Amino acid sequence: MFNVADYLKKFSRIEDDSLAQKGAILAALKEICAIDGADFDVRKDILYIKGSPVIKSIVFTKKSELIKAIKDAYQLSKIRDIR
Repeated sequence: MFNVADYLKKFSRIEDDSLAQKGAILAALKEICAIDGADFDVRKDILYIKGSPVIKSIVFTKKSELIKAIKDAYQLSKIRDIR
């Protein structure tokens, strides 16, 4: 018989991975850019920053450092660009 609980376990793992990646992104933004509680979205391995143009310009000037810090904090991260 088909066990629904086993099927749904794989989705909980995906959610846990997503939460870990978001935590790594928030930590990197706070450490490198001194931005606390930034609003962002991750789609297709690209980090989209939402917010004021000031926040976006700070993030874009330190783009390569942020990507490196995120990958160091969370090795499974596949973020390759920030927009």
